[in-house]
Amino acid sequence: MSHLGLLSIVLCSVFLLYACYSDLKTRSVPNELWLLLILLGLPLAGYQVVRNGIPYLAHYLLALLTTALLAYLFFRLHLFGGADAKGLIAIAVLFPTHPLNERVLLDPFPFAITTLFNGAIASAVILPLVFLSLFVYNRVYVGPEEARKDRGLAFIGYRIPINTLPRVNYSRIRLLHSFEDEGADGVTRRFIVGGLEIDEERIEQLTRYHKEGKIGEYVLVTPGLPYMLFITAGFFIALFYGNLIFELMGLFLPL
Repeated sequence: MSHLGLLSIVLCSVFLLYACYSDLKTRSVPNELWLLLILLGLPLAGYQVVRNGIPYLAHYLLALLTTALLAYLFFRLHLFGGADAKGLIAIAVLFPTHPLNERVLLDPFPFAITTLFNGAIASAVILPLVFLSLFVYNRVYVGPEEARKDRGLAFIGYRIPINTLPRVNYSRIRLLHSFEDEGADGVTRRFIVGGLEIDEERIEQLTRYHKEGKIGEYVLVTPGLPYMLFITAGFFIALFYGNLIFELMGLFLPL
């Protein structure tokens, strides 16, 4: 591996780890972070194009276009956020192919797409553990009568007092229900797939409904795990191990 390849790996690793920190702390990643990574990565990519010629340029552009289209598709389907899509594009700018390909099996996917797929597999392993933890928490700390009201949501949500919402970092949680005032008929509660963002206006609404006696003391929320964590995990798995999809195929489809 060249010194420039090592520099690209270190550079991308630092930016991804900082993105995870920012996402965990504020639930957002500055656009400037990815712009800076792309601006730093373009000269490194340009050197590789000059060094390897037209075939490398064609492969580079194809990998970048494929990654951008797939990232946009995932974003439009609400499978992850805009920061995650930009992060994948930045990875594609730095690494059209595996930077350590002499140490891993040949991977026909662009490196950023392998990162995405590895991250998806990592999330499929971690999220069930999170859901199980929520179920155990609800079984232990929620009374039988209350638990029966929201039995189907015990794996994805937990109760939180409305009066504590202004004091918690509500950017890390989402409401599992919307509440609509029906006048004399009270308030209608509707389950929302994926949850609702919580802001000051929504907290004021919930507080008002509670003071008017239209809803109880608690609302159900679901924790939001930043997908940037899984993308970063997928990056390091792809870097040092390879494509998990091929490994799984090898388990279920032995040659």
